[in-house]
Amino acid sequence: MYDTQKNRNRNVYAYLSGPISGYDPSCHFGNHLTKLNYFWRVFATGLSFVLFGLGGLLLSIIVFPLMFLFIRNHDRRQHLARKLVGSAFGVFIRFMQGVGVITYKISGLEYVSEGQNYLVIANHPTLIDVVFLVSMFPLSDCVVKGAIVRNPFMRGVALATRYIAGDDPGELLSSCVDRLRAGASLILFPEGTRSVPGQELQFRLGAAAVAIRSQAKILPVLIQCSEDGFLSKNVPWYKAPPQCPKITIQVQPPLHTDHSHSSGIGSRQETRQLNSRLLDFYRQNLNVEKN
Repeated sequence: MYDTQKNRNRNVYAYLSGPISGYDPSCHFGNHLTKLNYFWRVFATGLSFVLFGLGGLLLSIIVFPLMFLFIRNHDRRQHLARKLVGSAFGVFIRFMQGVGVITYKISGLEYVSEGQNYLVIANHPTLIDVVFLVSMFPLSDCVVKGAIVRNPFMRGVALATRYIAGDDPGELLSSCVDRLRAGASLILFPEGTRSVPGQELQFRLGAAAVAIRSQAKILPVLIQCSEDGFLSKNVPWYKAPPQCPKITIQVQPPLHTDHSHSSGIGSRQETRQLNSRLLDFYRQNLNVEKN
């Protein structure tokens, strides 16, 4: 009887001192870390954009006014302003990676020939796509919305860099073509706006029309984000994805516009054919299924 009671006490002790059924302490700790990581990334994203705005304001009210004062040559001032903006955007991207908001990888820059101008086109999954592209191609032209020109934080940047204003669609096409014919590179998003997660990729005709009329070499850039909804259209910046997103940017070999089977440069038929070709290229390489 004594031995039975002793064994019973030993079993009770083993039960109380052993792990609770269905409870994993490391999992519980991991859940806390996951939540902390999520809230940190939300905070760090907001901090990143606050610093972005302050940086734009600093350039607009101090740096660029000094450039206007001491550098009289318009082309030299534009060149310096664009290099400065490209460097600032590069710092911003590295800051976002440093605080854990994103990771990123850029490849294919070996396809870019120094001294050659390109029509740089890219799909547009996130808000910071243009930041990446301007940091990669700092001397290129790009189209800015009228809201940016009127924004006190970015107005000075837009004026100093002399980017193309996108307010007037009627003049936008000719302005883009003129810049490319003058030897500048140009960054365009054929979608015209950010992608909507889950919707089929669609291109407007503008980029194809610019390519045909300017006869510029097209430099396709593929942008992919590992987490759908990160800084995408209709998704607020504070809705961070469950995991830290990885942004992959792949520069592809240049494409040449082909007019040999068309009746005239800039025709609508040529534009539609090239647009369809570009769209198929992106759908295939981004693994976006065509309906």
